[in-house]
Amino acid sequence: MNKKIQLLTPDINDKGIDSRGAIYSYVPHDKIVEFVYLYTKSGVTRGHHFHTEFDEYIMLVHGEGLYLEPLEDGTTHKIVMAAGQTVYIPALTPHTFVPLTDCKQVSFLTKCWNDCTNPITSIK
Repeated sequence: MNKKIQLLTPDINDKGIDSRGAIYSYVPHDKIVEFVYLYTKSGVTRGHHFHTEFDEYIMLVHGEGLYLEPLEDGTTHKIVMAAGQTVYIPALTPHTFVPLTDCKQVSFLTKCWNDCTNPITSIK
């Protein structure tokens, strides 16, 4: 069971917490070169694919959802997400997002989509 999708933990600087709220900082493993805004309605899924040419970071900014990663042993790695949480999905990692409510996300890519020969590969 080799899980690849990781739920990232933010760095919270004490100076970033005050009466106005808090600042949560995520430091990516690689350079981010493109970001994409996603809106997914409850009751549908987005995914059933992997990316061969880039890693992807996805921050859920509104709603609740579930990331699914099929594992080699036939089980599924499940990550429940709420607004403000971020996952890291390495290249070649199959994944599917299931929104539990209407969701808004920002996806951060380590290679520009339009610079890829094959940016997305569907799985069945």
